[in-house]
Amino acid sequence: MMRPQISILISEPEKMYGDLLVKAFYSVRNRFRVVASTCATSEILAALHENRPDVAIISSKLQDGPQAGIRILPVMRKAYPSTRRLITLGSPEPELVVESFRYGADGVFSKNDPFELLCKSVEVISQGQIWANVQQLRHVLDAFVKSSKNASIHPTVEKQITKREAAVVRLAVEGLSNREIAKQLVLSEHTVKNYMFRVFEKLGVSNRVELVLSCLRQEEDAREELAGVEKIALMRQAAVGR
Repeated sequence: MMRPQISILISEPEKMYGDLLVKAFYSVRNRFRVVASTCATSEILAALHENRPDVAIISSKLQDGPQAGIRILPVMRKAYPSTRRLITLGSPEPELVVESFRYGADGVFSKNDPFELLCKSVEVISQGQIWANVQQLRHVLDAFVKSSKNASIHPTVEKQITKREAAVVRLAVEGLSNREIAKQLVLSEHTVKNYMFRVFEKLGVSNRVELVLSCLRQEEDAREELAGVEKIALMRQAAVGR
């Protein structure tokens, strides 16, 4: 039985490069179907609304600016959650990799890698998995460990898990192994594994990497919410001062 085609949106700052990608995917049209090709964030949102693709392949650099493709990810994630998001990077600098995942990417892909690997990455994230190489994942884990030391778990996550599970999660995202967590919390390693599986099930993730990414995105959502509250407060102050 043939698998259904994966519908794709492509967004590149240079139309010629975008057209080349469209032609490349047409050569494997038994696996993929390009539904739109765009160059700017406004075009991405219009194409998402009209086509609802399975996967959006977004260049970090668009006509709007050098990181416009990354900055639009939170909007895409909230407005079109069923579309998976793959960011393509010209130079996979650690900061860009971390920011991509923080803002809502499901995968990052280097433009220096071969086209067949791009096809594989699209198939992987279309199935709900994460796409990144070992070095890129290390950048993400290191960044989260650095920011999460002594930090509390976001209330959205904490409401879904028990206090004991939360204690396990805090240590897990800091990079501790199950054995190290068990030793620190005075539990058996088997008990720690059971806690981790329960947390995965409750949060809708399948491994530690996805758990870290989920926590990263909760951090970003919290920052956005705080910025929105502060903006409203400033507007009210300005109105009162008139």
